Amino acid sequence: MNTNKNIRTVSAIGLLVLCLQACVKDYNNPASGTPGPMITLFALRQAYQGNEVTLNADATGGASKIQGIVISDKTGLNVEPGTFVLQQTFASSNAATDVTRGVVIKMTSGAADYSFGDSLVINIAGTKLDRINGKLTISGLSTDKITNIAPNKIPLVRYVTQGILGVKMEEYESTLISLHADVVDYAPATTFSGLRKLKDNTGPDVYVHTLASATFASTPVPIDAQFNGIAAYLNETGKDTTGAKKTIILRNAADLQFSSGALYTGFPESFETPDFSVKSSYNSGTNLITGSTGTWYLLQAILANTPVSDKYNIPGKQSIRMQQNLTTSGYVQMNFDVPDGASKVTVFYGKYATDAKSSFRLESSVNGGTTWIAVGANITDMPDKGNKQATWAVNFTGPVRFRINKLGIGTTNNGRLAIEDFAIYKK
Repeated sequence: MNTNKNIRTVSAIGLLVLCLQACVKDYNNPASGTPGPMITLFALRQAYQGNEVTLNADATGGASKIQGIVISDKTGLNVEPGTFVLQQTFASSNAATDVTRGVVIKMTSGAADYSFGDSLVINIAGTKLDRINGKLTISGLSTDKITNIAPNKIPLVRYVTQGILGVKMEEYESTLISLHADVVDYAPATTFSGLRKLKDNTGPDVYVHTLASATFASTPVPIDAQFNGIAAYLNETGKDTTGAKKTIILRNAADLQFSSGALYTGFPESFETPDFSVKSSYNSGTNLITGSTGTWYLLQAILANTPVSDKYNIPGKQSIRMQQNLTTSGYVQMNFDVPDGASKVTVFYGKYATDAKSSFRLESSVNGGTTWIAVGANITDMPDKGNKQATWAVNFTGPVRFRINKLGIGTTNNGRLAIEDFAIYKK
C-alpha cells in the first residue's frame, strides 16, 4: 500500500471540505450571532455513501449544525406528513455557479410546523442520514433541535431542462427548480394526482409527483406549462436512487405558470449544430447557419463552446455568443416561420465570462421577416454566474417567426451575451 499517497489524498479531501465550509454564505439568509459549528449541506451530503449514517462528530468532522431555508410549503399538503425540505446556497469561487444543495428533514416528534422561507439552524447531532424512497433524508429530529432565525427569506430557484437533470440530478435534488415541458398524458379530464410524465425534448423522463392529499391534486393538467417546485427522486420499491424516477414536487397551485400549447417538434433549438467552427466570425458572409430546427441568421453572433464562459446547457457543448460594445443591434433570428401560431417563447441567457451585463429583447414578425415588432420589455437582469430563462406569453394564431435583438447601446453595460435553448410553443 502506498501510505504517503493515501495520506495526501485524505489531506486533500479534508482541505476541500474545510474550504467549502469556510466560504459559507447563505443566499439572502444571513444568520445573527454565532450559531455553532456548522457543516454545509454540500459537505453533509458527501457523508452518505449508500448506507445509513449516524451524524456524529466522526461523520461530520466535528460539526453539529446545519443552516438553510425551508423550500416546501406545508399549506399545499404535497409533502409527506412530518417532513419539510431545507435548501442552502453559499458563495463559491467557481465562476460557473454558487453552490446550492438541499435535504429532506423528517421529524420524530413535534409537527413539521415550518413555513416556506423560514431560515433555520438545526442541531443534527445523533440524527440519521439515509435515503427514504430515494430521497436523502435526515431523520430523528424533534422541535427543540430547530431554531427559527427569521421568516420570509427568498431561496434561489434554478432553471433547468430534462437534459440537465439527466446528468446532474444529484446537484439539484431537494432544491427549487423551474422547468418548461409538455404533459405527455394530457387529456381534458386528467388531474395532477399521482405521476404525470413530462417532455421537453432535451433528455430522460421527468415526472410531476402529486400526493392525493395535495390541495391541487384534482386540478386538471395543462398541455404545457412552467413547472416550479422541488427536484426529488422517487423510488416506490426501495430506498436508493437506482431505478428511481426523477420528479418535480409542486408546492402549491401557484407553482404552475405560463400554461401554453405544446412545444413545437424539434425545439428547443440548442445550437448544437453545425459545429462551432462553421460560424466563428461575428459578421461574415451570409451569417446564415442551418440548425436542427431550420436556418438561422446570426449577425454579430457566433457559435461558441468555451466551458464556463459560454453559458451552454449540458449535456450540450455549445451555444450562441453575441458581440459586445456595439452601437447597432446584433441578431439571433429565425429565417423561417413556425406554421401554427405561438402561445409562448422561452430562451436561456447569460453574460459571457465576467463581462458587463447587456440588454436584449424578443421581437416577432408575421410577414416573413419584412418587419419586426418588440415582444414585451427589454431584458437586463443578467445573472452574475450561470444563466437564467426568460419566458414570454404571446398570442399568434398564424405563421410567425422570432428573433433575439441584442441592443446596440455602446460601450456601457454592453458585454457579450450568451443565448441557448430557444423554444417556441404552439397556439
